[in-house]
Amino acid sequence: MASARQLKHTRERTQRDIERFQRRSPPAQFWQRLSVIGSVGWPIVLLSTGGALLGRQLDLRWGSGIHATLALLTLGSVLGSLMAFRSVWKEGG
Repeated sequence: MASARQLKHTRERTQRDIERFQRRSPPAQFWQRLSVIGSVGWPIVLLSTGGALLGRQLDLRWGSGIHATLALLTLGSVLGSLMAFRSVWKEGG
């Protein structure tokens, strides 16, 4: 039978191994970071692209050159950036 001293030593060694394992970068952290990248990038891309496409259609209909395209592209980029900032702010705590 193992003595109390041996059991205590085994528990301490096991605890050190657990702490060392937890200090390593866990896979969940990688996926969490990847999801943050996705939640930051997609709103910017989708709203910017949508603004540019809608602006182009309005420019063709109204014959206004590129004014509506630039205005809606800018608006989409600003709104997408605000949404991305908000999602990063929520993830950060």
